[in-house]
Amino acid sequence: MKVYGMESVESLLESDGYLFKMVANEVGVILFPHTSEHSDNHLPGIRYADDSAGNALAAMVKPGRIEFRHHQSFPEERVHRVATAILRHPELAWAWSFAVSYRGGTWVTAKGS
Repeated sequence: MKVYGMESVESLLESDGYLFKMVANEVGVILFPHTSEHSDNHLPGIRYADDSAGNALAAMVKPGRIEFRHHQSFPEERVHRVATAILRHPELAWAWSFAVSYRGGTWVTAKGS
């Protein structure tokens, strides 16, 4: 898994109450400011589109939490695999203790356990 856009959110992580967005799948993660649309942030192999189009999940990131938006092609098991990879990635150490939510449930915390 590759991480893209870390430079666009690094300064936010130092503040309380930050909010930014993420697009992610097994290929990688794209991080970007909350003022940008999920569908406008894509790279080869990582693309979110409305109505469950595209091959990646959209998410909001705030202190202690990653909230994934529902996607038809991502059953909970697949989201769990993507979230675990995110929570174990060395470049994303700031998120290792985050809770992850998807479809109303909250799970995956403490380095992807």
